[in-house]
Amino acid sequence: MEINQIIKKINFENQGLFLIEINNSEKLEHIEKEIKSCFFEKQYEIDTCFLELKPETVSKFISIDQIRKLKKEFLHTNVLNLNKIIFIKEITELNNNSINGLLKLIEEVPQKTFFIFCTSNLLRIPKTVLSRSRILRLNDFNSDVRLNIFAQDLINQNQNISEEIIQNLIYSFISLEKIDFFENVKLFTKNQIDICSIIFLKVLNFNLRKYSDNRKLYKYLFDLHSNYLYDVNESLQYNTLTNDLIAIYFTRLHSNIIKYGK
Repeated sequence: MEINQIIKKINFENQGLFLIEINNSEKLEHIEKEIKSCFFEKQYEIDTCFLELKPETVSKFISIDQIRKLKKEFLHTNVLNLNKIIFIKEITELNNNSINGLLKLIEEVPQKTFFIFCTSNLLRIPKTVLSRSRILRLNDFNSDVRLNIFAQDLINQNQNISEEIIQNLIYSFISLEKIDFFENVKLFTKNQIDICSIIFLKVLNFNLRKYSDNRKLYKYLFDLHSNYLYDVNESLQYNTLTNDLIAIYFTRLHSNIIKYGK
């Protein structure tokens, strides 16, 4: 979706929390410009009804005091019935306290009030925020094309691993064809199993972005990511990491994308 389409889609709603995934920092200024162009007509409306939250000079994070100030000064009764925008260019700049303070504000967003937050990494966003958000993505992210590029780079860098094995593990998620992951993953040696793990995480990450607007599937993929990291770290700690463990996760990922990704 193009930036202007995203902003118009948000403006079509009455209120809410919207999370825009963007991997190009140059487009952040464009997003802010489109917000002001779409939501406001007069200069005084922009000045009084648009607030960008960002870390104060001496801090790396948006503080709880800034959230409290927002609650006092910005979310009072809207007597002029104007649109109000709270904008954050990178939501990971919120610390834990400010996130907790923000949750109280976004539980019931007032009419004509819009929280528009951007991020370059949805995996770093707390579930408590994700569950309250409408997730929107720019269309400059084409997972199929990038997975193909990733596969070719991996093949070029690992000449000692069969090209067919790598292709099977990656292209099966593009074509969504059935495949026996146990047969393919077991062909990786113990010294190569980290490469297999990298493939899984890369494929999972691409699908998280691809299906970010499918809430049911996205929640499953998000949980799968957390579970995988936990199981792999535990296995590495006790030197019990096996090909079968990774193959199980490949199978779960693939089968649920086929089931819920339509």
